[in-house]
Amino acid sequence: MKRPTPMPKTQKILSAGILLIILYSLAINLPFLWEREFQGEAARRAVAALEMMERGDYLIPYIEGRPYLLKPPGYNWVLIGFFKAFGSHSEFVARLSSVTAATLCALFLALLFRAVAQPPGLIWVLPGLVFLSIPEVLDKACRAEIDMTYTLLVTLSVFSWFYLHEIRKRPYLAWTVTLAFSALGTLTKTFQAPAFLYAAVGPYLLFKRRFREIFSPAHLLGLIIYAGIFSLWFIPAARRVGAERILSAWLGEYAGRQKPLSPSGFWGHFLTFPLEYFEGHLPWILFLPGWLPRNLREDLPFPVKDLALYSLCLLAFSFPLYWILPGTRLRYLLPAVGGLVYLLSVPLYRGWERDRLPGVSLLALRLLGGLILIALPLFVYISWGRLHLRGNLWALVGFLVVTSSGLLVFFGRRARLLVPALFFFVWALKWTFAAVYFPYQERFRNHYSQAARKLALHLPPGTLLCDYRLDTPHLTYYLKYKYRRIRHMRLTKDVQSLKGCKYIITTPENLKDIPFKFKVLFKTKARKTTVILLETHETPGLQ
Repeated sequence: MKRPTPMPKTQKILSAGILLIILYSLAINLPFLWEREFQGEAARRAVAALEMMERGDYLIPYIEGRPYLLKPPGYNWVLIGFFKAFGSHSEFVARLSSVTAATLCALFLALLFRAVAQPPGLIWVLPGLVFLSIPEVLDKACRAEIDMTYTLLVTLSVFSWFYLHEIRKRPYLAWTVTLAFSALGTLTKTFQAPAFLYAAVGPYLLFKRRFREIFSPAHLLGLIIYAGIFSLWFIPAARRVGAERILSAWLGEYAGRQKPLSPSGFWGHFLTFPLEYFEGHLPWILFLPGWLPRNLREDLPFPVKDLALYSLCLLAFSFPLYWILPGTRLRYLLPAVGGLVYLLSVPLYRGWERDRLPGVSLLALRLLGGLILIALPLFVYISWGRLHLRGNLWALVGFLVVTSSGLLVFFGRRARLLVPALFFFVWALKWTFAAVYFPYQERFRNHYSQAARKLALHLPPGTLLCDYRLDTPHLTYYLKYKYRRIRHMRLTKDVQSLKGCKYIITTPENLKDIPFKFKVLFKTKARKTTVILLETHETPGLQ
């Protein structure tokens, strides 16, 4: 009997690296992911996907019976795929879409680094693990929202161009693949996707004195591919609801970013945004000073230098735009995180080779580790009763693991000990955070699901519920899709549309607008919003 051919060493290293990235992603993202209700815009995304499935119409997203045009349907399609694949539309399944996107993005960044830098052994996984352990990525990877899927598509678009155009020297394939991914990104979160692409490609080609390549036939072919993919959705959608209506909704979102999000106005945003960015990318951003030694920059092979330059262009020409606009949030810049990951991975890789990290980075790490070790017991003391830590065994174990791994980070000096310890430390912090916060929120801060349960007690099964200017997809998700108490939720914004509504939910300030008799059945709070359930006549008539 023939013995099976042994796997080549390079293939074993590749397989081991892929497995390592997948396992680290699951270990850092999955714990307690099934706990807590939807937050932020997650319920809106889930309801839009579920209504598309219910209608059998995958062209236009609907929420509570009305077209939702602020975002294209790309992420809704992703959610539909997960709901159908798992046969469930739970919060956990919806969040798995973001975990999957984060894992794929980490694999892509690591595999591209392997192809460009060709590092020995398993060190090629560094960019993937750094990406997965960035706090801003961790926050979005556990939410059923657009950001992580969009980041994956933009990263594929931006860095596919570099690999295919600069490393493989195949311009037609580069522009075609790149702008195809960019079109999918546009169908997920409008026209920012090509903006990130050209923020990297344009300055890079200009610096290389090759800007004329922007006008090449290969680029023109890519633009045709982009327009073709986008048109496959936009033309039929425009025929259905009107092109002007779609574009005005998208442009309205951009216009809103000129308005400050906080009372501190433009200067408040201008001063705090860089600090938020720094905090959101700890601890790895502390390794940027690794570029200061001249010998590092001189010793790098040209493909790695070009990758670093390309990454710098992406960051340098994306960051200022979001810094200046006072209505932007930190997550809007997340698609450019791949550039930062590569700028951090190169000094980490060189530090690993020499088993020595920059002194500035080591000092900053010790300071950060020391602050966390000091703050941890204070946090436990302050939150013991408030967050119900007494009976939370997993949280207490997590605090011990964070303390022990934090000591390794604080006292570590050698790169080959410190870097793995740092990955473990970030995992322990995320695991402990999830063990503390997610179960606490599920038990004591589940406002929407609790409000839905209370409202359901006053509603006959299978009824039509009208939402008058409340616009809360969270209640729609729990009442209709999770608890299956109502048949349909209909959003109405004018009193004429309330004809035929027996049951209405609204807010106290809207009661004065209702011109027919009603009875208040129940009043409750959903976070900061007071929700009132009304019962009207069987077929109310306007007076």
